[in-house]
Amino acid sequence: MSARKEKTGGGRSRGELRGAFPARAAHFLSRVAHYAGYVRDLKRHFLLAFATGLIAAAASGLGIPVMIYKVFPAVFDPASMPKPIYDFIAARVPAERLNDAVLFVACAAMPAVFVVRGIAMWVNAMAVTYFGLRLLENIRIDVFARLQTLPFAFHEKQMRGDLLSRIISDAQNVQTMLSKISSDVVKQPLTAISAISALVFVLWDRAEAAMFAASALFAAAAFVPIFIFGRRIVNKSRGAQRDIGEMTAVVQESLASQREIRSYGMEKEQVERLRDVSGRFRRDQLKVVKYQNAMSPALEFMTALVLAFVLVRGRLIGMALTDFMAVAGALFFAFDSIRRTGLAFNRLNQAQASLERLEVILEEPDTMPDPAAPKKLPRDAGTVEFRDVSFSYGNGRDALVGVSVRVPAGQTVALVGPSGAGKTTFTSLISRFYDATEGAVLVGGVDVRDAAKSDLRSKIALVPQHAVLFRGTIRENIRLGREGATDAEVELAAHEAAMDDFASGVPGGLDAKLGDLGEGVSGGQRQRIAVARAFLKDAPILILDEATSALDSESEKVIQDNLEKLARGRTTFIVAHRFSSVRIARRILVFSRGRIVGDGTHDELYASCPLYRELYDRQGV
Repeated sequence: MSARKEKTGGGRSRGELRGAFPARAAHFLSRVAHYAGYVRDLKRHFLLAFATGLIAAAASGLGIPVMIYKVFPAVFDPASMPKPIYDFIAARVPAERLNDAVLFVACAAMPAVFVVRGIAMWVNAMAVTYFGLRLLENIRIDVFARLQTLPFAFHEKQMRGDLLSRIISDAQNVQTMLSKISSDVVKQPLTAISAISALVFVLWDRAEAAMFAASALFAAAAFVPIFIFGRRIVNKSRGAQRDIGEMTAVVQESLASQREIRSYGMEKEQVERLRDVSGRFRRDQLKVVKYQNAMSPALEFMTALVLAFVLVRGRLIGMALTDFMAVAGALFFAFDSIRRTGLAFNRLNQAQASLERLEVILEEPDTMPDPAAPKKLPRDAGTVEFRDVSFSYGNGRDALVGVSVRVPAGQTVALVGPSGAGKTTFTSLISRFYDATEGAVLVGGVDVRDAAKSDLRSKIALVPQHAVLFRGTIRENIRLGREGATDAEVELAAHEAAMDDFASGVPGGLDAKLGDLGEGVSGGQRQRIAVARAFLKDAPILILDEATSALDSESEKVIQDNLEKLARGRTTFIVAHRFSSVRIARRILVFSRGRIVGDGTHDELYASCPLYRELYDRQGV
C-alpha cells in the first residue's frame, strides 16, 4: 500500500484515521453529518432511529435477562414475584385470585417484552433504511453534479468506466453499509451496555464478583480480533473497489467500440482483459470474506468459554437454574452485540474504501472557478481577442505559443493547419473549457476568466465533428439548444437546418424516439440535428469544429449550405482539415506547432504562406 497521505475535508490525513475504531467511527460519522445536511427532515428520522434503537436494546439486553431472573420464577412460585409488582397486584386483586393474577402477569411479561422489542426493531429498520436511501440519493447526486462542473483536465485523466463505477457501485456500497450498520451502530452498543447492566444487576445481587470480572474480561478480549482483521479488510476492500472500477471501464469501453473490436478481431483480447481484472477482484474479495468470517469463530469460541466458566462456577456456588438462565441470557446478548458491532466495523471498513473514492471527486479542487463578482457579457458579445496566449495540457509540450489575434464581431474565420497544430485548442479556450497558461482571452471585451462560465457559454453555439444525441425525441434533442423554446421555435430551427425530409421520413417526425447516443441515425442526420440546435440557440459566436469532416460529399454539401446560412451575422470559427469546408470564410488563420503562421484571405495566403499553399495543393481543391 502507498504511504501517501490523503487529506480529508477536516484537514486530517487518512493515515491518522486508520487507527482505533472510535477514531475511525468518529471520522465516518463526521462525513455522514456533512452529507446529512442535504437531506430534508433527516434529523427527525435519525432521532426516531436512535430512540427505537434504544428501546430495542433495552428490551433485548436488559429486559429479557431481568424478566428471566425476577419474573419468570413467579410462574412456579407466585411469592417470588418482585415485591413492588406483587404489592401492586395484591392491592387491586382479591386474595383468592392473587396467585392467578400473579401467574397471568408473569406469563404475559415475557411476550410483552418481545412485542415491544419487535415493534421497536421494525420502526428502527424503517427509519434507518429511509435515512440510508435519502443519504445515498444526495451523495450520488452531489458527486454527479460535481462531475458536471470539474474541468476537462480532470475528466481527461479519468477512465469513464471508473467514474461510472463510483457513481453507481461505490455509492450503492455506502448505502448498503448504511442500511446494515446504521441500526447496529445505535442498537448494538446500547444492547451490550444493557446486557452488562443486567449482569451487574444479577451478579451484584448475588455478590458474585469473580463471575462478573471473568465475563467483563472476555468481553473486552472479544474486541481483539475485530481490530486485527479490520485493518486487513479495509486494505483489501480498497483493492476490490478499484477492480470494480476497472471492470466497469473495460466493459464500457468495449460496448462503445464494437465496430473497431470486430474489425480488428479483438474479441478474445477484450475477454482476456475482463478475465484478468475479474480475477483480481475475485482474489481481493475472497480475502475480504476470509477476514470477515474469521472473526465470528473467534468470538463464538470466547462466548463458549465464558458460558462454560459460568456453568462450572454456578454449579460450585449452587446457582439456581433461573439465575443461570438470566446470566447466560445477558452474556448471550452482550457477546452477540459485540459480534454484530464487529460485523458493523467490518462493513465500515469496506464502505470507507468506497467513501474515499467518492470523496476524491467531492474534494477535487475546481481549478477554473467562476469569479466571486462575475462581469456580465454584452448581449451581442461577438468580438473575440487573444492577447499573447500560451497554453499547455501539462504533457511538456505547448499546444499554443504566444497567440495574438483579434476577430471582430460578425466575421467568419477558418482555422487550418496540420493535426495537432492547435486549432481545436484555440476554440476550446474561447469556450473556457481550459484556461490559458499565459495571456488572456477576451469575448466582447471581457476576459473570459472574469465572466461566469454559464454566461460565456450562452453566447457560443458549437457544432462538433461527432454531435452527441441523447436518449429522447428528436424534438427534445434540438431543444437542448435553448431550454424553454416553444414547439414552433424548435420546428423553425429544424426547417432552417433542412430537416424537413428527414423528419417527415421517420414515424413520429420530430417526436420520434432516439436510442442511446442517437442509435439508428445517420451521420448527416446527426449533424443536421446539431445544426438545428445552433439555429435555436441563436448565439453571437459559432464554432464549427470539423462539422462536416465525417460526412460523404453529398451530405457535406447539404450541411455546408445550412452552415453558411447559420454563420450569417455571427462571429464564426471553422476548424477544418478539408479546404472545401472553408469556402464561406472571409479570413483564414494558419496554425503550425501552436503558432499562427498565416493570417489573411485565400489569395493572400496562397501567395505568401508556404504551409498553406502546401496543404491546399495536397488536397487538389
